[in-house]
Amino acid sequence: MRELTIISEPYPSAAWRETVVRGVDQHNVAITGLADYYPVGFVMRGARGEVLGGLLGDIWGGWMLVGSLWVDASLRGRGFGAALMAQAHHYALEKSCTHSHLRTGSYEARPFYEKLGYTVYAELKDHPIAPHARYFLSTRLDQDDATDTHASDPVIQMEPYVSSETAGAIRFGISSHAYAAMGLPEQAWWPHNFFLRDERGEIVGGALGNLWGSWLYLDYVWVDRSLRGGGQATQLVTAAEAQAIARGCTGAFLGTFSFQARPLYEKLGYRVFGEEKDHPKGHIHYLMTKRLHGVH
Repeated sequence: MRELTIISEPYPSAAWRETVVRGVDQHNVAITGLADYYPVGFVMRGARGEVLGGLLGDIWGGWMLVGSLWVDASLRGRGFGAALMAQAHHYALEKSCTHSHLRTGSYEARPFYEKLGYTVYAELKDHPIAPHARYFLSTRLDQDDATDTHASDPVIQMEPYVSSETAGAIRFGISSHAYAAMGLPEQAWWPHNFFLRDERGEIVGGALGNLWGSWLYLDYVWVDRSLRGGGQATQLVTAAEAQAIARGCTGAFLGTFSFQARPLYEKLGYRVFGEEKDHPKGHIHYLMTKRLHGVH
């Protein structure tokens, strides 16, 4: 019988993380037959090459995820955000996308996205802390709307393979705005990763996520095929929840596809609070949440 150990590792090696992410991705491709994946990146730079704004995301299954959008405070209100979104929409249509989706906080840019045609399909109250909320928005992409929005210098350039430094500058800009808007301390966000390792040192499962404010977010949960049905996924999620509770979290949320693990999460107390139909085509993406109480 294999000896399995659950390890908490906030800052894992790239190999450990890639093992879990690749395991999830391979399962998704095997089930759906959709193997095409494209990174999305558009960056605004100043005369000295400094990053003044950008949009980061990815495309899979006919949907574009706008993961990060930021414009430097000195340039806001001049159409750069709309120009970044227009270029991303145009690229998504080139890749045969039918939809785009994103998340935004109540202290961020919901009115801006609604002007661009996005609508709210789900809401997470008190995220990351009360009285704020996280909104989940989507839009159907239309070729007739794929017109470039003009904005004066600095020029927006497509950079699908952005460096870690460029991505870091964009995400730092977003987090700085969030902390200023909510008054959260700098250490309000933590990586939150758990790995299942066997006696030979092989990573055979994992739960990857983060803690922000009073919430746990689980981004990836995976167990090697040879171990499925043995309760290891439940153990990983339970371990992640227990440590989140110890750090003061009161809620958890995650996303799962109709071909993945909704029944498992429902057994663990999660409920559906939003869904994206036909994501990817012929399937459904569910958003699920749970209140965290006590220590497991």
